[in-house]
Amino acid sequence: MKLSGKPELVSLIKDRIKEEGSISFRDFMDMALYYPKLGYYTSKKDKIGGYGDFFTSSEVDKAFGELLAKQFVEMFSKLKKETFSIVEIGAGKGYLAHDILSYLENTYPQIYQKTEYILIEKSPYHIKQQKELLKGFSNIRWLQDIEDIEEKGITGIMFSNELFDSFPVHMIRKRGGKIFEIFLTVDKDNYVIELEKEPRHEILEYLDELKIDIPEGMTTEVNLDAKKYIQDIGKKLDRGYILTIDYGYPSKELYKHYRMKGTLLCYYKHQYSENFYENVGLQDITAHVNFSALKFYGEKVGLKTLGFTDQAHFLTNLGLMDIIAQLQEKDDYASFERINRLKTLILPKGMGEKFKILVQYKNVENPNIKGLELLPYQSDRFLL
Repeated sequence: MKLSGKPELVSLIKDRIKEEGSISFRDFMDMALYYPKLGYYTSKKDKIGGYGDFFTSSEVDKAFGELLAKQFVEMFSKLKKETFSIVEIGAGKGYLAHDILSYLENTYPQIYQKTEYILIEKSPYHIKQQKELLKGFSNIRWLQDIEDIEEKGITGIMFSNELFDSFPVHMIRKRGGKIFEIFLTVDKDNYVIELEKEPRHEILEYLDELKIDIPEGMTTEVNLDAKKYIQDIGKKLDRGYILTIDYGYPSKELYKHYRMKGTLLCYYKHQYSENFYENVGLQDITAHVNFSALKFYGEKVGLKTLGFTDQAHFLTNLGLMDIIAQLQEKDDYASFERINRLKTLILPKGMGEKFKILVQYKNVENPNIKGLELLPYQSDRFLL
C-alpha cells in the first residue's frame, strides 16, 4: 500500500523514517493524527457531523447531554460539597458541553451556580469553535492538558466521550509463539513495508499484567498511551467520579480469534476502511478501547470500579424512554423525527450496544448511581 495524503505530512513521515531507519506504527499514527497543524485532529477541518467523517452521540440529539447532566446532578449530591467541577476531556465542537450546561442552568440553577466546567482541549481549531458556541456561559475555563489541573485536584466529575479510541496504538503480531512489534519503512516507490521487530518491554509487561495471550498469527493493538492517561486522570481526581464513554471491549473479548486483524479502522467522509497509509492527515484512525486495561491501571492510582454497561442501558436507566413517550404524545412530525434520532442512541448493533460506559470513583461514600441501576454485565467479573 502506498503512503499518500497531505504532501507535507507524508514528506515529514518519510524524512523521519529515513533518519531513524524505521518508525513504530504508534509513532506513524501519532504523526498522522496529531502532528502540529497537519495531523488529522490538529488541522482546520470539520471532523464530526455531516460535513466531517463520523458522528458522535452528542451530535445526534441534545437528550444525550441532558441525561448526562441529570446523572451529574446525582453525583453532585453524593459528594456533599458546596462547589463542583465537571471536567470534559476532548470536547470536539463543544455541543456536549453546551447541552450539559444548558440543562443545568435551566433545570438546576442552584447547582449550575456552584459548578465550574473545565474543558481539556489541545486543538486550537476546536478551542475556537468551543469558545464561540459556549460564549453565553460564564463558569467555563480551558486547559491544554490534564497536567494543568491544580495540585489540590478535582472534586466532581472527569469524563470523556470517544477520547481513548483516538490515542495512537502500538501494533503487535504473534508469530511462532513470539510477540513482535510492527515498525514501518517505505521503498523507493513509496510503498509501505511492515517490519517485525523485538517489542519494547512495556508491551510485554502490559500483556503479562492483563493476562493477555493473543492467538497465533493475530495482528492487534496495545494502547500504552491509554494506560498512562487513565492514571494521569486518576491522580488528578481528589473526590468524585470518572466516566468513560467509548467503543471497545474487555480483554477477553477484544483479543478473540475472530479479530485476527485487530480493530484498527479509518474513517473518511463517513466511509470506513483498513487503508491506514492512505489519506494520511485527512482521515481518522481509531482502535477499540480495552476497558479491562482502564480498570486495572485505574486501580493502581486508587480508582475503584463502580460499573460497566452499554450506552443503551445507561441512557434508559436515566429516563430516555420517558422522553420518547412524551414526544409520542405530541403526535406531530417534528416529534416523530426526533424520536427516530433518539432511537439511534440505544439501538442494538448500533450506538446503543457499540458504545460502553465505564464508571470509576474515588473517596465517595455510597457511590451507586441511577445510570448503573440495571446492568447487563457483572462489572468486575466481566472486566477481568
